[in-house]
Amino acid sequence: MTKVLTYNYTFRIVCDKDDNPNPVHLCEEIQCYLNSNNHLYDDNLDEHVNAEVTGYRVTTDNIVPFIAQEEY
Repeated sequence: MTKVLTYNYTFRIVCDKDDNPNPVHLCEEIQCYLNSNNHLYDDNLDEHVNAEVTGYRVTTDNIVPFIAQEEY
């Protein structure tokens, strides 16, 4: 039996606030990549199938950057 794992990736994208990337388009592009490079074995179908993007989450990074003013 093939072990199937779910991976969650986080990408930090810096862009103009009025020109942010379309998350659906990003999912489509990632799916295209997976279709050409990643497969998993489906025991029920007894064949290899494409890995798939199953959702997305968009958040705004509210972290406050820290830049040391001196060496400690």
